[in-house]
Amino acid sequence: MKASSTALDLQLYWAQPSIFERHFELHSEKSLLGGLHFETPSAAYGMLITAGAATKRWTFKGARFHLKPLVTIREEGGNDDLAVYRPQLWGGGWVEFVKGSRFHWKSISFWGTEWGFSNAQEELLFVLKPKPLDLLKVQSVVAIGAPWHDLEELPLLLMLGWYLRVCDSYDTR
Repeated sequence: MKASSTALDLQLYWAQPSIFERHFELHSEKSLLGGLHFETPSAAYGMLITAGAATKRWTFKGARFHLKPLVTIREEGGNDDLAVYRPQLWGGGWVEFVKGSRFHWKSISFWGTEWGFSNAQEELLFVLKPKPLDLLKVQSVVAIGAPWHDLEELPLLLMLGWYLRVCDSYDTR
């Protein structure tokens, strides 16, 4: 993702180029900003996922068959966690960064079709809204709140939020 906030002022959307691959791309109106790739074709949780935006790349590792399921987030090739996402029993959850910031992943709509992250004060950062152009592909529009365009954690949260939506999508198929 571009370092300047001007990239975020444009309409963003997640697209799945091919229904045969678990690869997703984050686009603005004019350019590719990042991507999410499931390293294996089997179930989403418990697998290694790589995500990238501009010069940053991360890995997400889910532990689904664990007493307390969670997702660890690391810089690609690193051994230390940058953040850990802990789901809640009835949906949603919290991601906690090692530097201390926390963000709440939750459903924004009554039917659970729109999801987003809010900060610890419950101020909404962004929302992922369904993009039903192709029923066989997993796609979404991203609406980012203006005050959060320069948030340091935003690129990683956009990747993690999409990862969580894709995992939920494949779980319900």
